[in-house]
Amino acid sequence: MNGSMIRSGLFRGRGRRTTASLLLSRHTQAATFATDDNTSDKAKKENFAKKFLEPAARGELQNHQSGIPKLAVRKPKGHAVKDSFPGKESEEILKDALNVGGNKNVTATSGRQERGGTARINKGTQQEKRVGNIKQQQQKKAPEMTLAPLFEGVKPEELDPTLTNNNLKWLGPKNTMQQNLFRQQRNVKQRNNQGGGRDGRPKYDIWGDEVLEGDTDHPWVTDAMHFKHVNPHTESKREPKPTKFPTNRFNPPAEFVEAHGAFAYVINVPRPVVDGELGSSGNPLHRHEVVEFVANVFSVPATDVFCANMTSAFVGFTDAKEAAEAIVKSEKKRIITGNKIESTIYSSEGETTDDETEFVKSASSPDSILQLQNLPAGIRAGTIARLLRDAGAISDKDVFMSSPYTALIRTSSPEVTKTLLDNNNMHKTLASLQRQILRVLPARREVVHDKFAGPVRKIQMKKMTHKLIVHGDVPSRDFFLSHAKVLHLINVPEKVSKKEISESFQKFCAERRDVEGSIEIVKSSDGHPTGRVYVGFDLEREGDDAWNEISSSGEKIVFNEKAPATKVMQVKEVALVRGSKLGARSERTQEELIASFSAWKDYVDPKDMETLESFGITMDVLGDAFKAARHSNPTFGVEDQAREGERMRDEYAPGGHFCEFVQMYIDTLKEVGATKEEPGLKYESMFLPGEELEYTLFDDEEERLAALKKEHGN
Repeated sequence: MNGSMIRSGLFRGRGRRTTASLLLSRHTQAATFATDDNTSDKAKKENFAKKFLEPAARGELQNHQSGIPKLAVRKPKGHAVKDSFPGKESEEILKDALNVGGNKNVTATSGRQERGGTARINKGTQQEKRVGNIKQQQQKKAPEMTLAPLFEGVKPEELDPTLTNNNLKWLGPKNTMQQNLFRQQRNVKQRNNQGGGRDGRPKYDIWGDEVLEGDTDHPWVTDAMHFKHVNPHTESKREPKPTKFPTNRFNPPAEFVEAHGAFAYVINVPRPVVDGELGSSGNPLHRHEVVEFVANVFSVPATDVFCANMTSAFVGFTDAKEAAEAIVKSEKKRIITGNKIESTIYSSEGETTDDETEFVKSASSPDSILQLQNLPAGIRAGTIARLLRDAGAISDKDVFMSSPYTALIRTSSPEVTKTLLDNNNMHKTLASLQRQILRVLPARREVVHDKFAGPVRKIQMKKMTHKLIVHGDVPSRDFFLSHAKVLHLINVPEKVSKKEISESFQKFCAERRDVEGSIEIVKSSDGHPTGRVYVGFDLEREGDDAWNEISSSGEKIVFNEKAPATKVMQVKEVALVRGSKLGARSERTQEELIASFSAWKDYVDPKDMETLESFGITMDVLGDAFKAARHSNPTFGVEDQAREGERMRDEYAPGGHFCEFVQMYIDTLKEVGATKEEPGLKYESMFLPGEELEYTLFDDEEERLAALKKEHGN
């Protein structure tokens, strides 16, 4: 049997064939070509069936690695095996047979579709149990695979744009020989990507992640691809200045940064208490307490931890994978549960300080003071007053911290104190303070301008510094570039939604704000809000109006009375090394936009219009033609109206391309125009020498123009 006969039999009814059938057909074709040419077609088929298909159906090829499925779900026309699996046993055979190489779960499309999807036909078998185990293992690894990209360091192409693979563009084959070669390589690529090697792992792909420098010298390769470098516009090079938060956050030394490839910033670390006093960043022993605590949580050496302040620290890792694994393993350790917070009436046991004694004397009686013990170390008096505001009228001055773990709350009378002790909301609030969760944010090295390189010194090269930028110090690049002005909100309550934030800034915007696109909430690696939010504005003046009003009220806004006031800051921009911003976009009213469709009159000489009028071409006819071209053709519309710096053809000023078209159109009409009195040489050349000229064409044109005028109401 020749190749054409095999192909016609194999690919007949291609649209109805299942995945397993396609795999079987390809290997059937390959095996048929590999047999002896002197063997008959029937013998080839029978030998192949006995050697592969029938043993596969009996389950005797468990370790076979050729990629041949044990059984096709549906036999296409021209298949060599006839009635190999008769009777009701075929369904059971199918359940055990669809396995490539004994270690892959093959999903086939059955003729009977369940709810429009594909049916899994190997349920209840040992194969499903093995697949289930594999899926469980993959689910365990899934968090690490999801987290690893967040902690990746600076990529080489960020420093040198010429290293990116996007600069190589595949043009495709040009002749038959190249097409055949490309088709073979494409098949190899698909097979390799699916784990076509005997070990089940992908092979090296010649058209994969890189193209060797030597390959570009090959004549066929150089014809099939080209190298290009995209020089971004100045507006695309805008970068925000980082906002360090908290402001007392220290940056690790250069030796720490150079020694690690990935970084994590840990917040909500319990503040250490040494000798009954809160830890201080200025004390090396107190900083070491933070380092030891964080190192124990993430199971890393203390040398890989740097204390940023008393409640946060940087953790260094070898790479992003190691960082992701450490974060996943430390999930339970990052949940810290303290002792139960006890609330009682004040009792003066033991020694008291002068400040505490004076605070107690200021109350109506000692029984009017509520005492809270086992509080989280470092909690502030203002935080306690705000949390207990619903239980009673309590201000910051009514709270006194007698120790890092104890607070005294002054009420108006003993009765009010007893009411607080019986308040369920207060006990729920205090219970929430017992649980503290360490949050993790990715951090990476800062990238700044280095120099300009390339043949004409246009490619901007960058370099890394030893400063670490924490996730949330700057908005994302796409968010920043898509807005003319961005404000940074700090200490936003967790339960405040994007809609509430957007509506609070709606009064500064002329158009309806995009709730999803104009708000960016900074979240930790586990998806928990960090209290930092970026608000974008389409117009710079709208952002300026919002900032001017907020700055006049102390640079703070309030979303929730129970939560602290939200601090607002401007996101400043890094000064451009070259070029300048285009500035605010121009705005036109609807009347101005409609009037621009009649602007073609400004491009035409009045004398030319008189000439065209003599030809019977009126202003209305020209107006319809130019309006259609202006409205329907992007070349004369959005592309031509774009401002300088964003135009596809920089040699034209805004509207210049349409102006050139109008002038060329008028000149063409003048050149081909003719009247009955002066038909012109072009019209006369349509007749033989000495032949009488026929003027009925002009009469027909006058009738056509009259009909048009009547149709348009003129």
